Amino acid sequence: MPKNSPLFIEIGQGLSVMVGLPTISDWDTLGRPKEAKKGTFGFNSETDSLEFYDGSFWFSAPMTQV
Repeated sequence: MPKNSPLFIEIGQGLSVMVGLPTISDWDTLGRPKEAKKGTFGFNSETDSLEFYDGSFWFSAPMTQV
């Protein structure tokens, strides 16, 4: 099994459940990936925002509590 593959447990009748939650990378503004690839996304802990790199610019979506 590849290192970053999710683990599934069969629960019967053709159903399975993924064990664990998916994770994303996190950084602060100065710690963004230096050679980010187009489509890179992660969480900026300094600004509390999800960030997306389009190949030229970082876009952010602030996280708010509801």
